[in-house]
Amino acid sequence: MKSKHWILPLMLLAISMSCKPKFEEASPRTGPVTEAIFASGKIEPKDAYILTAMFDGYILKSFVTENDIVKDGQELFRLDNRQQNTQVNIAKTNAEFARINASASSPALLQLKAQINAAKVKMETDSITLARYQRLSATNSVSKQDLDVASLNYRSSVSNYQAALENYKVSANKVSQDLSNSQSQLQNAQAGNQYYNLQAIGPGKVYQIFKKQGDLVRKGDQVAQLGNPDSIVINLDIDEGSISKIMIGQQVLVELNTEKNKTYEARVSKIYPHFNESSQSYKVEARFVTENPGLISGTQLQANIITSKKENALLIPHKFVINGNKVLVQKDQKMDTVKITTGITSDDWIEVLTGLNASDKIVKPR
Repeated sequence: MKSKHWILPLMLLAISMSCKPKFEEASPRTGPVTEAIFASGKIEPKDAYILTAMFDGYILKSFVTENDIVKDGQELFRLDNRQQNTQVNIAKTNAEFARINASASSPALLQLKAQINAAKVKMETDSITLARYQRLSATNSVSKQDLDVASLNYRSSVSNYQAALENYKVSANKVSQDLSNSQSQLQNAQAGNQYYNLQAIGPGKVYQIFKKQGDLVRKGDQVAQLGNPDSIVINLDIDEGSISKIMIGQQVLVELNTEKNKTYEARVSKIYPHFNESSQSYKVEARFVTENPGLISGTQLQANIITSKKENALLIPHKFVINGNKVLVQKDQKMDTVKITTGITSDDWIEVLTGLNASDKIVKPR
């Protein structure tokens, strides 16, 4: 029985302790706070562009290597264009035949002219015959039937003559149109031939080469990346919830994936206004504050964009904030829920603008 009397008080004590609420306490502190937005990205040359193949073919000759400085219009790669040359030769042959058919000495047009002349002679002969029969009819020297036949023959010859003229006009227009079409096809074939010589679009620097001499490239394949030789920029991807806080000139702290624990300073230089559906982000450009020789285009990086900074801010830990703008404040052994106005937010701290002072004690359940 003694053991039962001993166990019961212990159980009551345990229940009493378990029912007693436990709180973690803190007081607001004054100190510096920095709000930063994290972003990933990579280094790219300014005004970078990708040289792309417009047709299929093997790379017969590569005239550049990476880091070469090139001029506007300089030939960089030459593709095998034998198939295109065949198309050009076919187009030349077709254009020459069309030119012959459209010339005044064209056999087809000469034949149509001969038909016109024959129809004209027949019409003139029938006209003379009809006039003679009309004179004879006035003296009753021919029958009415003969006059009608002569009149019918004349009308028929006039119709044939006009048909011959129209036929010549239609045929002449057709061969003229055929000539124009064949010349356009030749120009297109010759223009297409130039795309087998891949050229630089403006002066620049060759940063990357994706295809080497002897490689087969398909239409749309990337062959090389070029860009401004004097400037490297940082392209960052910013989520849509943070883009409104980004402004030109903000400080950016950059850490390259190739150089961990080393920080480079940059500044936001451009905010692109469109949303990229594929990456689900906005694009922001930043530039290094100082030149950093040896940086490699395409290097992946992590960055923090400093959006706000204050030296003497009233701060409380994040974990004490309830529903984004409320805290529990302990006063005289009582706890009240107080609404606060927040300011700068960092990873661990949040600035309190109104609702608390440094002497308040805030709590949270453990």
